[in-house]
Amino acid sequence: MDLIRPGLKTLFLSHQNADPDAVGCLFFLQRRYHGDIALPNQPDRKGKPLAEYLGLDYMLPPFEMNYEQYVVVDTPNPGQLDPIEVPLDRTVIIDHHPNNGWDTQVYNEGRTSCAEMIYDMFSPDDLTKEEGVALVAGILTDTSGLSRGTRETFLTLSSIMEATDVSISEVHSIISSKRTYSERICRLKGAERSAHVREKGFLIAYTYVNSFESSVAEMLLRAGADISFSGSQRDDEFLISARVLNDAVEKGIDMGELFHETANEHPNISGGGHPGAAVLKGKGDVNEYMDILVRRTRESIRDKGLSNL
Repeated sequence: MDLIRPGLKTLFLSHQNADPDAVGCLFFLQRRYHGDIALPNQPDRKGKPLAEYLGLDYMLPPFEMNYEQYVVVDTPNPGQLDPIEVPLDRTVIIDHHPNNGWDTQVYNEGRTSCAEMIYDMFSPDDLTKEEGVALVAGILTDTSGLSRGTRETFLTLSSIMEATDVSISEVHSIISSKRTYSERICRLKGAERSAHVREKGFLIAYTYVNSFESSVAEMLLRAGADISFSGSQRDDEFLISARVLNDAVEKGIDMGELFHETANEHPNISGGGHPGAAVLKGKGDVNEYMDILVRRTRESIRDKGLSNL
């Protein structure tokens, strides 16, 4: 595997609010190639306990960017590294998202998780227990507990579990954590402030919060929405997280593509992700971009001739 050059002073990086897929891949790559790890901010609610279990040592900005090689994983666009900027001429990008906004070559095989790609790239026959936990955690979270898993996902998962004797219940016990009081209050307020529209039988819900955007978007799906948006405003910057039910994805909804196209049409905006989960962020007014996303979602449903009736 010559994508990553051994022997160079290397920094491994991943996206803001790193989830277990990002944390697990960083751990595996550092074990194999050595080097340092950096993140734009602290991992998310599931990524942090995994990082603690693995003993992951990572830097947070600011730090010196004096590396010979940079490896960015599980990050669909450079905006999700903010405030970190990497020199593209010395950067390798490994990402599984179908849409990305990098202005350079991206190593992408379109798997449901970056952990699957990493495992396939190396096909290791000497996995440690910790590496097994790291990769299985990434697969479980990025496939929503295997509900979006493909045949290849299950084959990869089976190989890792057989090689390391790691169980799914064991990994769940590591990454599961009780929601904080702040997150629970944010979810309740998000529900109280929510509104919805209907398009060809699809229920589209949207709301505004101060934080925990992805958690609130997931909550709206459980409350009954087919498609949900949760947005926040911090000074002159906004962030909108979207979630889509698997049933709606199977019928043709692709939020990652819609967010990626929207980002490409507006300056200072980055966006993308999966068909069922995506993020749009940048400078601007959250209300304006929420209106754009809801409108474009409705137009996409009509243009594609989709129906949930």
